[in-house]
Amino acid sequence: MSRFVGFGTALPDHQLSPAVSLSALSQIWPHLRSAGREAVTRYTVQSVDRVFSTQSLGARMRVYREEAPRLAQLAVEEALSDAGLRADQIDFVLAVSCTGYLVPSLDVYLANALGFRSDAIRIPLTELGCAGGGAALAAADRHLRLEPRHRVLVVCVELCSLTFQPEDNSVDNMTAAMVFGDGAAAAVLTGDPGGLELVATGTRLIPETDHLLGFDLRDDGFHPVLDRRLPRLIEHELAGALAGFGEGRLDFVAVHAGGPRIFDAVESGLGLQPGALVESRSSFASYGNLSSASLLFVLAQLRGGSPGTGLGLAFGPGVTVEMASLRRSPE
Repeated sequence: MSRFVGFGTALPDHQLSPAVSLSALSQIWPHLRSAGREAVTRYTVQSVDRVFSTQSLGARMRVYREEAPRLAQLAVEEALSDAGLRADQIDFVLAVSCTGYLVPSLDVYLANALGFRSDAIRIPLTELGCAGGGAALAAADRHLRLEPRHRVLVVCVELCSLTFQPEDNSVDNMTAAMVFGDGAAAAVLTGDPGGLELVATGTRLIPETDHLLGFDLRDDGFHPVLDRRLPRLIEHELAGALAGFGEGRLDFVAVHAGGPRIFDAVESGLGLQPGALVESRSSFASYGNLSSASLLFVLAQLRGGSPGTGLGLAFGPGVTVEMASLRRSPE
């Protein structure tokens, strides 16, 4: 099994309050105020006037090139400090993002800035959406089963605000604009037991659902695809997807911050007690949906609880369900 020995998170400087967000979005969708729709607090790499302005794809990617490595570096530095390790002690780096494009990849920028060893394994993971954090943890766990003495770094950074399209009046774009935010999170894992442990991982691809979730890349950039049937699909399919995986009592559950309807679907689909997802809901209220980084934000909150068994879940395009069987043990 794998053990989490360090966590780090980073948020950009611009806070987007619910009131400011709703005011800006009401200029595009006037019915929002009367409909009583609620935005959540987010953090963005650009000021509110830039977030909701028309920008070319090239301009968005220039912002990504400047801000994504910076936020990722802050999260990694905090995770390394928490783990009591130096960058040159890391053997394997998994860098995750789906909201921007860099070549060389993000891990190269981090290696140059932080001083990873030249022989450290580096793998970028893209196109996985909100499931990316879960998929990276699964890859880290598989590696540590082969190389238990290695130290693995997972870092996720997403600048979701760069995908907003002011000319797109779709419900998908409106929903995304109300819930997604920017941020980075990192975790260091080792093969030693104790603390918050990653016992097993799994993935399930729900057939014929590729049209329900993802991005539509057009000339002006990413356009979100968020089908309103997704929560119902999760509610109906989740128990079957988890069949045979981590069955038994759950003392805690971590769900990537997909939003209230996703949380409700998980609680209903798994028959969880009210309050089972309090940490996940709290993360969403404080930061919004940070895509691949969300799961790590929630796990960082759950790290120090009482001993027990848990479950981690993240949902991404496909529709893909990434699963992690967790355990909190005495240090």
